[in-house]
Amino acid sequence: MTAVPPLLRVEHLGIDLHRPRQALRTLVRDASFDLAPGEALGLVGESGSGKSLTSRAVIKLLPQGARSRGTVAFEGHDVRAMNRARLTRYLSHDAAMIFQNPRAHINPVRTLGDFLTEPLVCHQGLNRAQAEERLIPLLAEIGIPDGPRRLDQYPHQLSGGLLQRMMIASALITAPRLLLADEPTTALDVTTQQDVMAILDEQRHERNLALLFVTHDLELATAVCDRIAVMYAGTIVEQRPAAALHSGRRHPYTAGLLAARPGLGAPGARLPVIPGRPAAAYETHQGCPFAPRCAFSEDRCRVERPPLLPDLDGAVACHRADELAGDLDRTKEEV
Repeated sequence: MTAVPPLLRVEHLGIDLHRPRQALRTLVRDASFDLAPGEALGLVGESGSGKSLTSRAVIKLLPQGARSRGTVAFEGHDVRAMNRARLTRYLSHDAAMIFQNPRAHINPVRTLGDFLTEPLVCHQGLNRAQAEERLIPLLAEIGIPDGPRRLDQYPHQLSGGLLQRMMIASALITAPRLLLADEPTTALDVTTQQDVMAILDEQRHERNLALLFVTHDLELATAVCDRIAVMYAGTIVEQRPAAALHSGRRHPYTAGLLAARPGLGAPGARLPVIPGRPAAAYETHQGCPFAPRCAFSEDRCRVERPPLLPDLDGAVACHRADELAGDLDRTKEEV
């Protein structure tokens, strides 16, 4: 996949939900990708495709009753098999996560200084004054002036954009090498989204961070990521360099997502959509999971699941990828 040895390698990841007196449900069926230092990978797909669960499996933050299978390896060490001491170091030094809704992940009755200094005090042995001394320059670096005053404030006293910057600061303060961002701009207005993504992109390049960026916004992902992995029904169906995705997409689902983006078309033109509804992984069994919604499916697609295979400059899971190279240009009219 990449010339540089991967920092993170995920192979055949599956996630199953076990609940008492309920049938087992598969939430992620087969996800494989790697991520090199300094590289950004965008994980995109419709709601329910399994992209957020995949990112949470990387740091063993799955919901109660969910169990993972396959391999999640950081620098060659399987995260799922780490002992407590190694896992604590991995989660407190090597990897960090920025969540979608900062207000749901910051204690509202504690100051932001309490929240931001806790990992430095608990895991790096600094006292509160030393931790704040390290924090204030970082806050200024990501666009939060007047750091000492901000550290004395509570979450409700900050706007959504400022609070998300505080989440970025909390993720960066331990100098991780792997950063996971789970739809970090969804609740923000467009201008603030641009500011937050500019900060993430700048910090990634300055710190040589590996970034796994989870989003439903294909346009945003192609703007800030080096590669794109498209998920559908708990499976990665295509991977491609971001710069080549628009012209080189090889899977009908990817083509449908690209065609369905709002654009500056003719006034009154109808927005193309992919027919049907997104399928969850547990609703798919044999055959290609996208076959019921695909305008190009045939009998083989409905009975034989296509594997993700290397293809040109990426990988694709489609039996008819070679045949459809030209036909996908008609997707905008088909969907």
